[in-house]
Amino acid sequence: MRVIFLGHACYLVEIDGVRILTDPWLTDPIFEGLVERDPPLGFSVADLPGVDAIALTHAHLDHFNAPTLAALSDKSLPVVHPPIRFTELDTHLRRLGFTNLHARRDFAPFELGSVSVIPTPARGSLDECAYLIAGREGRFWDGSDAPQPPELIDEIAQRSGSIDAGGFSHNSFDQPALLGMTSVKGADHGPTSAAASARRLGVRAAIAGASNMRWRGACGSVVTRKVIRRSRDDLRHRLQQDAPHVQYLDLQPGDAWCASGEIERGVVRGRAAAAVAHDYAPLFLDTGESWSAAGRPSTADAFERDLPTRTARAAEASLYLGQRVSIEVTGADAATYTVDFREPGSHPQRGDDGAAYALRLTDHDWKDLFERKLSWQILLVSDRLAVTRFRPGAPPDGLHFVYAMQAIFP
Repeated sequence: MRVIFLGHACYLVEIDGVRILTDPWLTDPIFEGLVERDPPLGFSVADLPGVDAIALTHAHLDHFNAPTLAALSDKSLPVVHPPIRFTELDTHLRRLGFTNLHARRDFAPFELGSVSVIPTPARGSLDECAYLIAGREGRFWDGSDAPQPPELIDEIAQRSGSIDAGGFSHNSFDQPALLGMTSVKGADHGPTSAAASARRLGVRAAIAGASNMRWRGACGSVVTRKVIRRSRDDLRHRLQQDAPHVQYLDLQPGDAWCASGEIERGVVRGRAAAAVAHDYAPLFLDTGESWSAAGRPSTADAFERDLPTRTARAAEASLYLGQRVSIEVTGADAATYTVDFREPGSHPQRGDDGAAYALRLTDHDWKDLFERKLSWQILLVSDRLAVTRFRPGAPPDGLHFVYAMQAIFP
C-alpha cells in the first residue's frame, strides 16, 4: 500500500493495484476566489498517475472541486459518495459528465476487486462521511475534515480492525470567530482531537490533512490568522505527547508514504493548473439557473416572492433547519424579515420579532443567492456573513442553524 498526499483532504491511495482518489481539489482558487491552497501546489490533474475510482466525502468546495473533476478525462470512473438529502453533489457530478455514481451509507462498502471503499460516520454539516480504504496490502482511514467525537471513533475502530495510516484534520478552523460569534465549543478540527482519534484508532502513522488553506485578498492574512489557529507542528507535538506510538508523517503535497514505512519525496511533480474564475458548479458550468423570477430581484421580492417558493420546493430542507430566523439585509436596498422555516412556503414577516437566531448580510449577497451566483457555503467562509443572535448549545442550537442554511441554498 502507498498513500500519496496531495494536500488538504486529497489522497491517492494505491492498494492491491487499485488507485482511489479522495476529495480532489487541485485547482485554485476556491470559494469564489476567497481561498487557495497552503502550501500552493506544483502539479495538476494532468500529472497524476491513472485513477480507478473517486471517493467524495461531502459537497463543500474544498472537497468537491468542479474544475478538478472536470479535468479528469474518464467520466466513467466509479464515484463513491454519501447518500444525498440536502446538497447537490450527485446532481453536480452528473452535470460534469460522471455517470457511474455509487451512494453508500455508513459502513456499506463499495467493492473494486479486492479493495473496499467503506464510508464511516462523520458529524459534519450535511450529507457527509469519512472513508476507510482497505485491501490485502493494508488499510487507510481518511478522516476528511468533519468532527468525529470519541464515540464515533470507537465505533469505527471496533468495526475496522487494525489501520495502517490515517489522514487527520489538524487545524482549528474557528468558524465562530469568522461569523462574529463568541466561541462556545472547542475547535472544530484541532490537534488534540486528531491525536486522540489516532490513538483510539490504533493507527501506525498519521498525516496532517485538512485544513491546508489560506484566505486571499486585501484582508486575507487577517482572516487566515483569525480562523486558522494551529499548524502541522501542533499535531506533531500533540502526537508525541498523547500518542507516542503513532508515527507523525511529515508529508508535503506530492509526497508518499508506503506501508513499509518508507517516505518518498516528490512522487507527483509537474505544473500547477491555471487559475479558474469560478468553482461553484452552476457558475463554472454556466447553467444559468436561478431561484428567482427573471431579472435581479429586489430585497422585498426575494423575501416575499422567491423565498416562499424556494422553501416550498425544498420543504425537507426547510424543516431540517426548523427555526425562526431574523435576517437583516444591509446596503442600499435594506430590509429585515423574520422567516419561519418550520412552515415551508410561508411568507416571512417584516421586521425582527425577536427570534432566537439572527443573521446579517448585504443586499448584494442576498440577491446573488437567489440568482445562483453564490452558494451559502461561500458566505460561511467569508467575512461578509455575521451571526448577530444565537442560542448556545448542541444542535439544533449553537452553530447548527447557520450551517443548516446550506440545505436551503446549496
